[in-house]
Amino acid sequence: MPSAFRIAAALCFVAGVASSAAASELFDSCAAQAASRWEPGYEGVGPVDIGSFYAFEAIEACKAALEEDPSSPQLMAWLGNAYVADGQPKPAVPLLEPAAAAGNVVALRALGDLLILGKGIGQDKPRGVELLQQAAAQDFVPALLSLGYSFEFGDGVPVDATRAMEFYTRAGDAGLVRAQLILADHYQRGLGTPADDFAAFGWLSRAAESGDPEANYLLGVAYLEGRGTNSDVDAAVRAFQVSSDGYSPRGSTALGYMTELGLGGLQADPDAAQGLYYSGEGARVPAALHNLARLGEADDPAQARERYERAARAGQLSAAVNLGLMMLTGAGGPQDVAGAFHWTRKAADGGNAAGLNNLGRLYELGLGVAADPAEARRLYGAAAALAYTLAVDNLDRLGN
Repeated sequence: MPSAFRIAAALCFVAGVASSAAASELFDSCAAQAASRWEPGYEGVGPVDIGSFYAFEAIEACKAALEEDPSSPQLMAWLGNAYVADGQPKPAVPLLEPAAAAGNVVALRALGDLLILGKGIGQDKPRGVELLQQAAAQDFVPALLSLGYSFEFGDGVPVDATRAMEFYTRAGDAGLVRAQLILADHYQRGLGTPADDFAAFGWLSRAAESGDPEANYLLGVAYLEGRGTNSDVDAAVRAFQVSSDGYSPRGSTALGYMTELGLGGLQADPDAAQGLYYSGEGARVPAALHNLARLGEADDPAQARERYERAARAGQLSAAVNLGLMMLTGAGGPQDVAGAFHWTRKAADGGNAAGLNNLGRLYELGLGVAADPAEARRLYGAAAALAYTLAVDNLDRLGN
């Protein structure tokens, strides 16, 4: 077992671990699977962040260690937290209660969250917050994140967006990626703080430095849009590549689009792009479904129509436009004028320029709705305001 875990375990007196247990191979095996990288004595050594981890292996290892030393609060905390990560709160609670009473930060945070959510135990938000505060007082970073959630959503405390941002910032400064992503999102949207794209980009950059796939996807989007930074297509491609390499479906979809068009120094390769889109399709990424449908529409219109519909139902506006066109013409399935009107309106209501123009055309011709030239002209105007060239032509044709 790595010596780092033996050293860390020997140093971890916070939870009152007996030295004999700390020296055992079973203890080390449990620590190697279940120790938090944020807890005292295991900083940067423990493998567990706040997200998912290999809970099954941790449960097996920690059960064996706890059988050897059934009075260890540290082992109870690790096993209980592993049960929580595995979606088993009921067996977790009897382990977390005594470990939390002993002051173990992992148990305090895990039990605090369960009390707030009412999972595996009766809901008691004030007590849950109290436990989180005890863990935060020991600088346990995941507890800071949980307190941020509590103040943002009013779980056991009054809603206080400013205090929530304070807790998120402390967790983000400590290197917690999820907190950094929340901070980026809140600065972009102005939640609990004035909107600040530059600050948002700074937090995204810090999160991406860890190699986190989601952070790198979002960083790539920021570079592509020039949000909080100068637009940089090459940097966007590099970030999307890291995200895709980390098995992010959204990262693979974004990299596929850049590959399809040959952007950022990439050679245009629709076949390679299609392979990347398949990665996104498996995770139901709407843009991946739309792009696969678009690439395969000529060869298999029925499958394309089905993919467009799945993407449209997930809110992809371009897919709703194309689905409407296929339904209107009967491509890939039966003609459905009412369905065409429904999906075209969905796209238009979402502000999609093509959707606005096409809905205008349906009103002009009276397809799926009573003809209304005035409404058609209004819709063409809205699309033209978005620089949609065909809508400008349609306005000219109507004599506007």
